[in-house]
Amino acid sequence: MKKAKYQLDKDLKFLEKQALFPCIYVYPLVNLFIGMITCKSDENVSVRKVKTPGYNGQKLTTLIIEPRNSAGSDDKLPCIVFYHGGGILLKAVQSHYQFAKWYAAKAKCKVVMPDYRLMPKYRFPVATMDCYKTYEWVLDSADMLEIDKDKIIMTGDSAGATLVGEVFFMLKDNKLTLPIGTLMVYPALDKRVNTQSMRKFVDTPVLNSRTSKMFWDEYLKGAVPEKKEYASPLEAQSFDQFPRTYIEVAEFDSLHDDGVLLADRLREEKIPVEFHEVKGSCHGYEVALGSRIVKDALDRRIRWIQAVLEEH
Repeated sequence: MKKAKYQLDKDLKFLEKQALFPCIYVYPLVNLFIGMITCKSDENVSVRKVKTPGYNGQKLTTLIIEPRNSAGSDDKLPCIVFYHGGGILLKAVQSHYQFAKWYAAKAKCKVVMPDYRLMPKYRFPVATMDCYKTYEWVLDSADMLEIDKDKIIMTGDSAGATLVGEVFFMLKDNKLTLPIGTLMVYPALDKRVNTQSMRKFVDTPVLNSRTSKMFWDEYLKGAVPEKKEYASPLEAQSFDQFPRTYIEVAEFDSLHDDGVLLADRLREEKIPVEFHEVKGSCHGYEVALGSRIVKDALDRRIRWIQAVLEEH
């Protein structure tokens, strides 16, 4: 038997032959099936859908996930604004919903998760602005939501982390209340796609450098961002005011060095950063919800979230 090129953890072996489609026009059909997956209340959290403002006056469906028995409490809860990954092509999947529910239950936060609009119908800046408008709505609706707007953390995986970075710089430039932390999982942060890991990982499971470049090219097709960092966060000249940050990257991933370079930039500017490389993993390892890798990652993230909240 031929030995696999990338030695994935045993719990991730099922991902060895998985790959994202190299054509964006397949994804609307894929999303018809993904859209059947729902995020449901359970014994630990309640889940409800609300309509929130999106870009150009459109309405988005947004999930509010909160720990049980939190409604009507005298104390306002912290909030996590969660932008799901999927290359600005895929809707949220079960692992996104599960992590959002874990964050709500274990960190005692309300989680706000918008169903932002996707390619190929909607390219830059639609998804970015949908996510910016969601954050703006959270600030404006803090009393109604019973959240503390001075205790907001933004999180996202892959393209969700792209959106985290983009939204931060827009919030900063518009002088709105900034998050106290960002949590990014295998982040996609640089449209130049010229890192060492991009050159090295041309055939990794799930995501490789060729599909990474395809996503960036399609996402920014014809777009001229007002500022580079509004589309490609690592191109920011400065990370001044960027909050304490948690970064997690996969060992075998074309996006590996995006996370490394962000951590380096933050350290250079004296911004607290916690960085983890998940050994034996590839892009998308969060889908292995029952794995040791996911359990360990969740434990680390919850500790980090709690530490950030305790500081404030």
